[in-house]
Amino acid sequence: MKNFEMLQKVCIDEVLGAGIEPGNIVSWDINRRAKTRWGMCTKNPDGTCIIQIAARLIEDERISEQACKETMIHEILHTCKGCKGHTGLWLIYANIMNKKYGYNIKRTTSGEEKGVENYTASKRLDYKYCFVCENCGQIIKRKKQCEFTKYYRNYTCGICGRKRAFHKVKYMQ
Repeated sequence: MKNFEMLQKVCIDEVLGAGIEPGNIVSWDINRRAKTRWGMCTKNPDGTCIIQIAARLIEDERISEQACKETMIHEILHTCKGCKGHTGLWLIYANIMNKKYGYNIKRTTSGEEKGVENYTASKRLDYKYCFVCENCGQIIKRKKQCEFTKYYRNYTCGICGRKRAFHKVKYMQ
């Protein structure tokens, strides 16, 4: 298992060493429930940030420290002023870190790129709910129950504009 606290410090030091000013990170959490993402940055209304890192990134010995640091730095860059998405200033900062430290920080990374071939984004295909617009054929898939899955009959299709257009289908995959 990797030393999570040490990696946090190293990553912050490298970001500062590249001349990038991170935002105010108030906590780092290991997320044991995350299955389809490596990390997440949440900005609070007061401007502070919380970074979550997937437990498997820290605990899986097949994943290198560099691969772990790439994700952590990816999330640190989201804390920087003007770095909400994966374009603009965030992309400029990611390119600076890639060039200076030899990283491969980008928007998304597969399990294969992290060194765990058997852990891929294929888990994203495990949908429990599937709906089709009977007018235009738009398909909407959901993993979990939500407002749409409960009340799909009341929704208007965003593609063709037909009201009450969706019907539930059995999803096989």
